[in-house]
Amino acid sequence: MKTSQRWSRNPRNEKGSVRKKWAGRISIALIFPDAYSVGMSNLGLQSVYAWLNAEDRVVTERFFVPNRLWLSEESGRPLKDFDLILFSVSFESNYQNMVKALEAAGLSLRSENRLDQEPIVLAGGIATQINPEPVAPFVDAFLLGDFEAISGAFVSCLPELTDRSLSRTERLKRLADNIPGVYVPSAYRPLYNASGDLVEWEYERGFSFPVVPAIFSPDSQFQIPQVPHTGILSPYSVFPNMFLIELARGCGKGCRFCAAGFVYRPPRQWPIESLNAALQECKDTDRVGLVGLEFLGREEIGQLCRRLLDKGLKLAFSSLRADEITQDLVRLLKASDIRLATIAPEAGSQRLRQVINKNLDEDVILRAAETLVSGGVPNLKLYFMLGLPFETDEDVQGIVKLVDKIRRAVRPAGRARGHMGSVTASISTFVPKAWTPMQWAGSVKRPALKRRRRILQKGLRNMPNVKLQLDSVREAHFQTILSRGDRRLAPVLEAVALRGVTWSKALKEAALSVDMYCRALDADMPFPWEIIGHRVRREYLREEWNKASEGRETAFCIPQVCNKCGACCI
Repeated sequence: MKTSQRWSRNPRNEKGSVRKKWAGRISIALIFPDAYSVGMSNLGLQSVYAWLNAEDRVVTERFFVPNRLWLSEESGRPLKDFDLILFSVSFESNYQNMVKALEAAGLSLRSENRLDQEPIVLAGGIATQINPEPVAPFVDAFLLGDFEAISGAFVSCLPELTDRSLSRTERLKRLADNIPGVYVPSAYRPLYNASGDLVEWEYERGFSFPVVPAIFSPDSQFQIPQVPHTGILSPYSVFPNMFLIELARGCGKGCRFCAAGFVYRPPRQWPIESLNAALQECKDTDRVGLVGLEFLGREEIGQLCRRLLDKGLKLAFSSLRADEITQDLVRLLKASDIRLATIAPEAGSQRLRQVINKNLDEDVILRAAETLVSGGVPNLKLYFMLGLPFETDEDVQGIVKLVDKIRRAVRPAGRARGHMGSVTASISTFVPKAWTPMQWAGSVKRPALKRRRRILQKGLRNMPNVKLQLDSVREAHFQTILSRGDRRLAPVLEAVALRGVTWSKALKEAALSVDMYCRALDADMPFPWEIIGHRVRREYLREEWNKASEGRETAFCIPQVCNKCGACCI
């Protein structure tokens, strides 16, 4: 394979990007519709880029947003020159950037208007795996699920997929026939009643309903590529020049607000042998980031961390659960010069933590904070959500009280070390996500949210060594619209992305409203995102919603032991 890896002669000072000659190769534009710094810290983008470029017959080049000239990172070619366009979408907020990219490429925005000579537009990533419908009119086909499970089959389909002597319809049908988890929106049509609610789906013969995402497992019929890890080091990433590696995918804790915890079921952990093999690629850096929602309970991971430290590497962790913070872990953090650790109580009261199935007692949270600070990690960041289902003003006051208790609990350790660190309370507005038990919940109205924010501001304003971070209530409501939206949002996205119209005005122009998408949803109504057939049963999610309303907790998920949610019945 004639490739050249330029390790320094590029404007981003990257190490590891792949540059190929185009002659005789299928060209793929891999677009991350967000900033370069965010994209280069995304393991999904890094992995797909590496897996596709490992194929001699494929050349894959990256695009990010904003991109004034819309030229690729590797060769500086315009987007319109590529045979295929593939979006990697991690956040609903990126949807309008997808529209901007298609407009900049000079392509027909809507799939239904594209000619056979225009490139096929594909999309994947966790955002589209949760609910692809808001951008379905712009995308020819979605690749749903784990790309590891289909990478080989996908590459095999590329010659046909880019053969413009075939009609677009025929190419997309063959793609869906040959690869699991391919969703072709043009083959499906949602039907609505007079009230504007979804009633059912019509779909063409030969297509399946619902579309079941591909999932990798040890007995998969497809060859599984290497563990996802950083292939390109960049000083301009969110995590500058850090080698990221995925230790586990999914989480069995069952937090009822977390989409990743349900769509990635069953939770899977990479074997230690596979991790060791991937870590051999860690070069030209002394920083390793360990990625996963749930992995600290594995003894072999602790051993792996100690081996990495012995080699002179410094570690960073994507998440820390309060009930997994031990003195051994804090020693690892201290050895890596980590001075800020995050804990996510999510709610201020024990009652509300039971509602969301957080399964963390207050004494565990306080002990974790004290262990961190006494062990030499002076600064803490606490994540909370505002506007959770069944939340009261008393629960909001609970955030103030818990932050104060944590501040007081760590004060002796800070004084003993001669340095009082900071405690930051980061507050995000709850967004009901598809494929979670909270998908039925309505968003709290803005006046109530603003009143509760004032409770936090008043209670934390003058608290010594405490900082308060608040997100935008307005943006949270628009995120809810995209999270639970449908195809009728296509003209809204076009108006916002291309004409600079406000969300409120764009919704009004499309005869839609915020309340349509932010209201509480009826128990039996079908949802737009159920075009996807995730393995977690709707009945299980509804049962979890009912338990939330009663404040009852559910035990952790243990794969292959229980079949309650349905994810392990594969």
